[in-house]
Amino acid sequence: MNTEKSILIRTDGNKDIAAGHLMRCLSIAQALHEKKVPVFFATADETSAGLLRTFFGPGEDYPIFILHSDYRKPDSETDSLISLFSQFHIGCLLVDSYFVTPSYLETLSEVTKTAYIDDLYSFDYPVDLLINYDAVIPENFYQQARCRLLGLSYTPLRKQFSRLQPTVRPEAKEILISTGGTDPCHAAESLLSQLIDSEESRDWCFHVLAGPMHSDRKSLEQMALSHPGLRLYEHVAQMAELMQRCDLAVSAAGTTLFELCAAGTPAVSFTMADNQFTTAVQMEAGAGIPCAGDVRTTKDFTSGLCRILYGLASDYEKRKALSSSMHRLIDGNGAGRIADELIRLLYSD
Repeated sequence: MNTEKSILIRTDGNKDIAAGHLMRCLSIAQALHEKKVPVFFATADETSAGLLRTFFGPGEDYPIFILHSDYRKPDSETDSLISLFSQFHIGCLLVDSYFVTPSYLETLSEVTKTAYIDDLYSFDYPVDLLINYDAVIPENFYQQARCRLLGLSYTPLRKQFSRLQPTVRPEAKEILISTGGTDPCHAAESLLSQLIDSEESRDWCFHVLAGPMHSDRKSLEQMALSHPGLRLYEHVAQMAELMQRCDLAVSAAGTTLFELCAAGTPAVSFTMADNQFTTAVQMEAGAGIPCAGDVRTTKDFTSGLCRILYGLASDYEKRKALSSSMHRLIDGNGAGRIADELIRLLYSD
């Protein structure tokens, strides 16, 4: 498709808001790129832009405009955004930020077509296209958006997660641990300390996602020096391959949990932020993913999480059933569905 029209994606990521917004927006950008639609990003500052670049795959180099704004006060950046619209033929703006206000979206909707990704239900968003991939959404909450993409079929995941075929091995020895980009509650370190010391799991191999903003990166590196089965990963280009290599996973109830569904890797979830609670509940109800509770408040959180892991590791049939139900719930093609609707919006009258 040859066109001068482009789509601008406005999002951020840092130690406070983690990287989930960046990852899901990049997934949509990749789907748009495959469909020959030019994509640009806009971030509040260099911190977000730098973090976004770390997720780019080989050959990816999406232009990023830095607005030099406060990501917590987006109303101050509308003039900067609007100046980009005509300069780069922006025909549609996709926004992914928890800090938007009605006036922010109304102002931008007056000059371009707008889309918004929501999972907070802060207000009825005045946009052309509303995206919410929660499993259960309050009836009639969204009224202003002309088009609404609702439900888990619109979960935006990277291309590598589409059309995967899950495999469950009889013995569980390879364990993936994902505690978010920052892990402010030190969940990974606490969990690994207990698993490595336990007779039931000391022979397991642990694959731990610990990026540049992980709070315990240095201590985990020290732990890995004395435990050859502990491997740390910072920038994983082929995450789907790593997930399917693992027999079990522990993940915060965010984007990584959705990716584990597409990969069919049996998982245990937990929450570490208020906005993850709904996802954990919905994924347990919809796919049977057990939730170990909230790392901030659940008594004996780490011990309880270990008990769930040991139960799954010892039950091959239960892991097979969990893998199947997870994969049925999320098939990995949500980003492409969103891209199709954004393109329709881009060319609509």
